[in-house]
Amino acid sequence: MALAREEIDRIAQASANELINNLHRYALTYQDPKTIPQGLNQSMGEELTAANWYRQRAKHARSKGDNKTAELYEEIAREEDEHYVSFNQRLDQIPQER
Repeated sequence: MALAREEIDRIAQASANELINNLHRYALTYQDPKTIPQGLNQSMGEELTAANWYRQRAKHARSKGDNKTAELYEEIAREEDEHYVSFNQRLDQIPQER
């Protein structure tokens, strides 16, 4: 059975919220990852979190009638999405034991 778009959106939002909660635990201090893949995964989480926050801010700006700021936030969120894809592609290219 295929998932409905609404269900996919709920799963995506729940995943983003989980990433945000995890990021808040260690966002104030940097720790070297144990492996290169772990660092890439952490970076992917950070990009997802940033994109989510920008989209939330765009929604807020739009609700206040500031479409230009909303569009800026949405543009930057798309750039964060591209960063996520780049990290994911690199992750697929390297040996996992590093």
